Amino acid sequence: MDLFTDVNVTDGQAQAMGRAMLAVARADGTADPRELSLIEELSPVDASASDPVPAELATAFPETAGRELLLSSALLVALVDGDYSDAEKAVVASYADAFGVSADRLEELASSVKAFLMAPLLPLANTSAVVEVSRKLNV
Repeated sequence: MDLFTDVNVTDGQAQAMGRAMLAVARADGTADPRELSLIEELSPVDASASDPVPAELATAFPETAGRELLLSSALLVALVDGDYSDAEKAVVASYADAFGVSADRLEELASSVKAFLMAPLLPLANTSAVVEVSRKLNV
C-alpha cells in the first residue's frame, strides 16, 4: 500500500506540510524522536518554525489531493509512536475541518494510514506480535 504517490507539491506547500506535521508531533507536549525522524524524512522543516493555523493550510492546499496528502502525513506522524493522543487528534481534526473533510473521511484516511503502518508486519510468522501491534494502532 502506497499512500504517498501522484501528488505534486510546491516548495511552499512542502514547508507548510512540514510545519503541520511538526505541530501534530508537538501537540501532546513533546515531540517523540520517531515523529521527528519521520518529519525529517518526509518534509524537512525548521524545528523552530511556528505552527500553521488551519486557515493558512486551507489556502496553501486548495486541491483535495494535496489536502488528503497533508492529512495522511499528519496522521502518520501522530500514529508512528503508537500513541494517537487526544491533543494530536484535535490538531488533525482542526486541519480536516478547515479543509471541509468529514469525520467519516478522516477516519477512512486514518484507517489507510494504520494499514500502511501494519503492511510490513503482515508476512511475519510471529502472529501474536502482529496482533499486539494492531491493537496498539486500533486496527
